[in-house]
Amino acid sequence: MYELIGMLYQTVPLTVGVVVLLALSWVLWRRRRRGELLLLPAAAWFLAALDEWYMSTFQPQMNIRIDALPFFALMVFTTLPCVPMAFLRRPPTA
Repeated sequence: MYELIGMLYQTVPLTVGVVVLLALSWVLWRRRRRGELLLLPAAAWFLAALDEWYMSTFQPQMNIRIDALPFFALMVFTTLPCVPMAFLRRPPTA
C-alpha cells in the first residue's frame, strides 16, 4: 500500500491528475453541468505537485516527509466528495 502511495505521490503523476481534473471540469462546464466543483480538487492536487517539485528540487536530502501529510489529506478530503458531486448533480434548470 505504501509503495503505491509513494509511486503516485510524485511530481509527474500529480501534474497529470491536475490536467485530468481541469479537463473534466472544462468538459462538464461545456455540457452545462457543475464543472466548477472539480476546481477545488485540481487546486489541491496542484499544491501537492508544487510542494513535491520544490522538495525534490531544492531539498532532495530530506528523508522524512512530514510536509506531504497535509497536502495528501487535502487531496483526499477534496477529491472524494467533489468528484462524485460533479457527476451526480443535475444541470441547473433555466
